[in-house]
Amino acid sequence: MMDRLAAKHVAMFVIAAALPVGCTQPPQPAAQDERPASTATLPRSPRAATATASVTTSTSTAPPASREAPPASSQQPGNTSNDSFSRAKKLLKGVYADHRLTIYCGCAYSAGGELDFTACGYVPKNDTGRAHRIEWEHVVPAEAFGQSFAEWRDGHAECVDGKGKRFKGRECARKASAPFRYMEADMYNLYPEIGELNGLRSNTTMAEIAGEAHDFGKCDVKLAAGTFEPRPEVRGDVARTYQYMDAAYPGHGIISGKNRKLFDAWSAQDPVDAWECERARLILKIQGNENGTVAAACRQAGL
Repeated sequence: MMDRLAAKHVAMFVIAAALPVGCTQPPQPAAQDERPASTATLPRSPRAATATASVTTSTSTAPPASREAPPASSQQPGNTSNDSFSRAKKLLKGVYADHRLTIYCGCAYSAGGELDFTACGYVPKNDTGRAHRIEWEHVVPAEAFGQSFAEWRDGHAECVDGKGKRFKGRECARKASAPFRYMEADMYNLYPEIGELNGLRSNTTMAEIAGEAHDFGKCDVKLAAGTFEPRPEVRGDVARTYQYMDAAYPGHGIISGKNRKLFDAWSAQDPVDAWECERARLILKIQGNENGTVAAACRQAGL
């Protein structure tokens, strides 16, 4: 009896010695698709698009809150297909082939760009050549977003003229900054307008201006103290253009804090119409990116 117990104890000792330290049972082979336990608790970034199988056993941390993607409704892709303002203007002639009306005054113009003030009642402040030709207006002024580029503000090593003199401003930003060129050429931000009014509006900010005085005949626009008020019929178009540019190009100061509520109000007061929706669809076909602000409003309106 004692011999059998002694033999049993020896056998148990041999088995225990063969096991890894801390184990009480022989290790089992892992399944082929089983991942290390450490991956089960890895935090997942909201932007992660890689497959789970690519996660390694290294420790990872979630991105800081400041880098979280904004809500999908506020994200829109900008122009990445055309970086030439000159080419954009040529393409827009086709977009407006069946709707040759200026945005601010609603004046008709011919295929050759000759203006007709008969219906819109525009009266030039200065009867010069610019008052009688079409130009392509940046509703969000190029200077307004251009100032956010270092090339505009400070110049660039590439910005030297033929005489060796350094330059800055719009021409330098256009020469040395591809992101600026794409913003400048974004067709959603370009509209036909009387050249004179385009020049007088310049880079003034949008606002509501008190009083009923009009400086351009029957054209219901106002200019005062560095601000500009478009006619009521297109205030929504203007607001949605600002909203699109603000969403497509964040970080460039497109909409000031005081104007955000103004543009929301204008967009509500002047909803999208059939032409605004058609214009957005035509530009989408050419430029390749959707104006999500207008597209959503058009879907909601059934247009």
